[in-house]
Amino acid sequence: MFTIPDEVNFLDCTLRDGGYYTGWDFAPELVSDYVATINTLPVGMVELGLAGKPESHGYFASVTSSKAEQVAAGLLARACVMIDAKDALASELPIHLAVARLTEGVVPGLITTVRVAAHYLTLAACRNIFAELSHRGFRVFLNLMQIDAANVAEVEMCLKEVEQIDNIHVLYIADSFGSMTPARVQEVIARFADRVELDIGFHGHDNRGCALVNSVAAAMAGATWIDCTMGGMGRGAGNTATEQLLPILTRLETSKERALLEHVVRHFDLLRKRYGWGSSPAYQFAGSNFIHPSYVQKLREGGALSDASIIRRLSDLRADERISFADEKLSALRENDAA
Repeated sequence: MFTIPDEVNFLDCTLRDGGYYTGWDFAPELVSDYVATINTLPVGMVELGLAGKPESHGYFASVTSSKAEQVAAGLLARACVMIDAKDALASELPIHLAVARLTEGVVPGLITTVRVAAHYLTLAACRNIFAELSHRGFRVFLNLMQIDAANVAEVEMCLKEVEQIDNIHVLYIADSFGSMTPARVQEVIARFADRVELDIGFHGHDNRGCALVNSVAAAMAGATWIDCTMGGMGRGAGNTATEQLLPILTRLETSKERALLEHVVRHFDLLRKRYGWGSSPAYQFAGSNFIHPSYVQKLREGGALSDASIIRRLSDLRADERISFADEKLSALRENDAA
């Protein structure tokens, strides 16, 4: 029998995950309204964007402390940024210098935490990344990417590795492919919660239309951190919607729920109509078959291809081609006249 913990922490990552559609640029009025809305909600942390990406990726892809002070000086919740572990691991620099470069201009203050997105198979190689961030005074949250595709032996390997790391504050199970069912979420969350002395988090994607129910299942299984985004905006099919999650897992006052919904309608419904995230047959097929969501997102751009056509094209991908997004493979899928 699972029960929801008395206190669940909510992390809103709209400006980071939603940036996969906007190129990590958002209108100033949206951002200021977003901060004002968050300040009325039981949201414990806000992810302001990525750190360490080229400026060409957009304002919120290379967040610094000075940028955070400019756009979120009045934020009442704690703030974090995310770095991609593979950017550090692929660098020719020693890890401590690679991490310093990725987080250049980011110092503990308004930004208290750095989230590290790391593929579950690279966990052992990431130890020095966590140690360096901790040494610099940051709390470290680890997002285990694509763990939804891990088998029993691989999950056990991750557990053993995590048990030997003492620089992590929250361990996130990320449903990267949007493949998980509530039963799978509860199984994985409970297994980690039983073994490690860490807070457990969950980051859901909506490929199969399960982001909300999966997030509730995660909380019931012992997760104390749950990610969400306004309108569910996020890469591929999107994420668990803030406006749907909070009324279920908190005693959100009617006036605050109304203000939150009005905020979503005012800003994010318009973006949804423009970019078209949300569960669909093509995203469901990708989620069920562990296919990287960016393939669907890119193939749907412009509306040239139907979901049926996208599904046929994705069916041609080999298993080893599905889990990682590659521009050259995307080009080949677009040129596939057989569909």
